[in-house]
Amino acid sequence: MNDEEKTREQLIGELEVMQQQLAQLKTLQRQHEKALHESQQQLQQAQKMETLGTLVAGVAHEINNPINLIMYNIPLLQKIWADFMPVLKERQQMEPNQKFGGFDYDFLADNLVQLVADMEMAAHRVAKTVSDLKNFSRQSNVAEKTQLQVNSAVRNAMRLAQTTLRTSAVDVNLQLGEDLPDIVGNLQSIEQIILNIIVNAVQAIDHLQGKIDVSTGFRNQDGRVYIRITDNGRGISTAISDKIFLPFITDKQSEGGTGLGLSVSYSLAKAHEGEILFDTTPGEGTSFTVYLPSVLKGQAPKILVVDDDNAIRQMLIEALTMDHLYLVEEASNGIEASIKLGTYRPDLLILDIFMPEMDGLEVCRTISKEPELSDMKVIITTGYPEHPKLDEVVALGYTNIFSKPFDLLNFIQAIDKILRDG
Repeated sequence: MNDEEKTREQLIGELEVMQQQLAQLKTLQRQHEKALHESQQQLQQAQKMETLGTLVAGVAHEINNPINLIMYNIPLLQKIWADFMPVLKERQQMEPNQKFGGFDYDFLADNLVQLVADMEMAAHRVAKTVSDLKNFSRQSNVAEKTQLQVNSAVRNAMRLAQTTLRTSAVDVNLQLGEDLPDIVGNLQSIEQIILNIIVNAVQAIDHLQGKIDVSTGFRNQDGRVYIRITDNGRGISTAISDKIFLPFITDKQSEGGTGLGLSVSYSLAKAHEGEILFDTTPGEGTSFTVYLPSVLKGQAPKILVVDDDNAIRQMLIEALTMDHLYLVEEASNGIEASIKLGTYRPDLLILDIFMPEMDGLEVCRTISKEPELSDMKVIITTGYPEHPKLDEVVALGYTNIFSKPFDLLNFIQAIDKILRDG
């Protein structure tokens, strides 16, 4: 084979590599476009909820005064009726065919007390709806926030839900994460979020083997605490699943549902810079997860683990998050790592050298040329410690090199020291 043929084959090989890289970049671009679209939808939802909150506040105010007047007057009417009954009875004895409002005395004696009681019950239900509307409208006006433990809010909400849980005979399994970082929030608001979702879960269970699992935990990936509430009820109907956080959307009208519980919870979560996600299977159940930023979100060191071996990535992530409050992201190759470095900006990069598409040396060259990334701490991992590429890596200033297989305990201790020493 002559030099020209070798050059041609080399160019073809390089072209194939570039085509593979381009295909991967297009895949990552589609993923980012999808994430951007989801973020835009969430923003539109938040704006819609804010507009609804303003409208609902006005409606609640207009309904509140007349319904309070009705609720105040109904007990007076009941007392007046009780005092007036003997008078009507005497009148009926004097004139047996006398009608009162079109009804005879016997009908009124048998039914009017119940009619007034029904009016009182309906008025209380309207008042409850007004109260829920007020809670919903307070989405951007949460009371003073303090540093608190999510587990305390869960326990308080469980106590508030005891009556509902006892009457429904639903079995509740509580699994609270240990040593969770605090959040900054309003305790009553967080309790309300949890209570609303639990009540919603109870109403969704229409069989005798009802079960609700309530768990809490911490996500090292983004520094958020989560509360997950899962039931084995009937699930959410596909007809309303895309709008369940809007007010008055419910499939539980026959059970007294107003469709405001989840709207209130959504609004309160947003007011805490959190979010609520759900997963449902009709006929099997629903899981709601509330994510709230912890006090560590802006403080915990961020680490990006880059390795083309998924088993090694998962081993490192598990080791880094087991006993440490690190925020850990991952990438499977140099191209993906370069994209994430632009937005994630880790405090420490754990980088494998030999990877397909774009290797670790190219990543090192890239970050050494970027002023905003050039002072980032880097640990190199490699299964080929004698390879000439390592000399180039060292020449670029990246001297923290670990040969695979390495002692995991020593590796984690080295990471702690690098991050601690700054």
